[in-house]
This record gives sequence, C-alpha cells and structure tokens, in this order.
Amino acid sequence: MERKIIEREAITQALRKITYGFYILTSKYEERYAAGTVCWVCQTSFEPPLVMTAVRAETNLRRVIQDSGVFAVNVVGKSEKPMLWPFAKETRFEDGRLNGYEFDVGPLGCPLIHGLPAYFECRVIETLQPGDHVMFIGEAVNPGVRDLNAEPLIEWETDLRYGG
Repeated sequence: MERKIIEREAITQALRKITYGFYILTSKYEERYAAGTVCWVCQTSFEPPLVMTAVRAETNLRRVIQDSGVFAVNVVGKSEKPMLWPFAKETRFEDGRLNGYEFDVGPLGCPLIHGLPAYFECRVIETLQPGDHVMFIGEAVNPGVRDLNAEPLIEWETDLRYGG
C-alpha cells in the first residue's frame, strides 16, 4: 500500500513538470453554451491540421462538445491572464455575453471570445475516453489571429497547476 501511495505522488509530481499553455475551450449546441479553461491542447497533425484536447468527463463542456461535434480553442495570451478564472467556473450566458465576455459566433457555431490573440474552430473526428477525461481530436478550421505578437500564457506563469 505504501509503495502505491509513493508511486502515485511521484507520478503526479512528474506529470506536473510537463509544460502547458492555457486555452478557453468553447462550444454551443442548440441553446446550450459551454466554456472552460483548459490546458491539455496539442497539435497532432499538419495534414490534415488536427488538434487534441482533453475535458473532464463529468462536465457540461464535454456534453456540449459531444452533442455538437464542434469546439473552438481560444488561445489565452500573457496579458489575458485574468480571463482564466471566470472560465474556470460554470458557464453563464447573460446579456449576450459568455461569463461576462463578448464573443462572435464562428462558422461552426462556436463562441470566439473577444480580446484573445488567436482562435480556431474544430470539427470532432475522434472521441476517446481512456480515463477520467474525454479526449477530442478535431480538425482545425476557421483560424483567426488577432495579435501576431502576443505570447501565449504558460501554466508556470500562473498560480494554477493541473495534473493529478
């Protein structure tokens, strides 16, 4: 028993050394909006352009992505760090805003949050659930870059830690 506890702690600490960026994942299905702060996003292919993200299985964000078959990755820049916390909470759609922020709707129907340096929508092509998160692999479409010089926010530049 003691060995398993020590191994679990070592694995947790080792996984926390992986470098992550921060993103606000969004989706919409019918009249249900969903948004959340995520750090597990990575490119998996150039041709076609594919990305993978992982979302906790029990969340509304996972349900809306599965129902809609689409999601948007809104890239958070260093200067947008304060935007992380409102999107780490339950999604609120009030007065045409998502968690207090204005957005446009992309061609696939996903909210594209104003004020973030880049975004792209994705069509889900594969869904996997090997553990407590659901992995979505999506083909990236409808890219937009609002600030070419913006630097992405990295987990180590925040007080947030994710991974076990």
